[in-house]
Amino acid sequence: MKKTIVFTLMLGMTVMFLAGCGGTASPAPTAAPTATPTATTQTPAPNNNAAAISPEQAKAIALQQAGIAEADAWALKVEQGTENGRHVYEVNFKYGGKEYDYDIDAATGEIVKQDIDIDD
Repeated sequence: MKKTIVFTLMLGMTVMFLAGCGGTASPAPTAAPTATPTATTQTPAPNNNAAAISPEQAKAIALQQAGIAEADAWALKVEQGTENGRHVYEVNFKYGGKEYDYDIDAATGEIVKQDIDIDD
């Protein structure tokens, strides 16, 4: 009985794996229309490492998310860093026996990482 269940599960997983590997064939390329030259102006690509928010704004975002006033937080520190290739502000502070750690995307202000630990 166990062998039948194991075999059925393995067969089902194999079918799902093979179904996931299958893809649709791309259509055959067609003749591209001839392009006529036009004048274009290039705008520089945005710099993903450029900060759109300031360290002060990152600090305010983290404190607001935690629901803590800046005057109540201690050991407050804001540093620049990277998280998964993103330029972030690392905001760390302590309050009420807990240590708060936030990574705020420097371009968008999005909270990338949030961690709250009991302070030892």
